[in-house]
Amino acid sequence: MFYGSFTVFPHNVVMNKRTAITNKKSAARMTSGKNAEAAAAAHLETNGYNIIARNLRLGHLEIDLLATLPNTNLLILIEVKARRAGTHAPELRVDWRKQRHLVLAAQMLLARRMFRGKQIQFDVVAVEMDQLQMPQSLRHIVRAFDANLKF
Repeated sequence: MFYGSFTVFPHNVVMNKRTAITNKKSAARMTSGKNAEAAAAAHLETNGYNIIARNLRLGHLEIDLLATLPNTNLLILIEVKARRAGTHAPELRVDWRKQRHLVLAAQMLLARRMFRGKQIQFDVVAVEMDQLQMPQSLRHIVRAFDANLKF
């Protein structure tokens, strides 16, 4: 139902037009992100990685994919970035702020008993999406950046 500048949705949720449009864009971005993360996880598993967590929340921090490699002491934090094909490279979006957040998340993980003694590696998977929000190409950047973590 439409009342003036507000739309009334079922369950008594009231939103204005701008919020409804923003939510549609956010939903499309979430779908794109989920598709990119699924493609990244499938690619990594095909290449021998063991995905041990997806969208791992540590307080206000999030790790897209957490993985290990068989016969190594590595704990790999993987950031997945997606963009439409033809725009700037998605991996360029992993700026110093995102790197700092990933380093903080790694420190939190290393403080846990089950991860003590592990070596940390930060990877980035860049996914270019087509018009239908499906993965078109994928680049895995191993050791995308380094942090001096000592535990």
